[in-house]
Amino acid sequence: MGGSGGGQADTCQADDHHAVVLDVLEATQARELAEEVGGAYRAAFGDAPNNEGPEQFVHQRASYMTLLGRPGFRLATARRKGRLVGFAYGALLLPDTRWWDGMLEPLDADFTAETGQRTFALIDMGVVPDARGRGVGRAVHDAVLTDCPAQRATLAVEPRLESNQRLYRSWGWWCAGRLTGAPGDIADAYDIYVRDLPMTTP
Repeated sequence: MGGSGGGQADTCQADDHHAVVLDVLEATQARELAEEVGGAYRAAFGDAPNNEGPEQFVHQRASYMTLLGRPGFRLATARRKGRLVGFAYGALLLPDTRWWDGMLEPLDADFTAETGQRTFALIDMGVVPDARGRGVGRAVHDAVLTDCPAQRATLAVEPRLESNQRLYRSWGWWCAGRLTGAPGDIADAYDIYVRDLPMTTP
């Protein structure tokens, strides 16, 4: 289970979008931004309600570098005046994925079957504190999922982050169930959300 379990959602106020430059990058370009994304992650998740620290930051960097080698990796970035203020990234689930392992109420085998092209896992999404409340979270969310070559998307959210869960539901996600975190994960449990794709550009 990756990173922060789906990340930090942001409220949506479209009136500020004109100030934000969005990009969607593949793995080669995203590799060059690893340190910058890591810095934005630390800013986004180092304060409440996540309150992450050095151990989690090391985990994020290792997870990010591993994901770069996975099929379908995508990174959406939001910049204001050149500064990275928001990000969202993930990759396709492999056929041998353990994403669905540990569900407290097992899901149907047809639902959890993966082909390597079926499901995009949104691993981390974050917005730096001074850019929140301006629609940046929704912008990078939509950017990373729009035209994503998969049938559906999934993400994991810590149960305690109720406000994030409410926001994801308002964006079209639904909770498929809860699973226990694996050794080394940031959280002991995650709520697993799913939404259908494609999201296409209006």
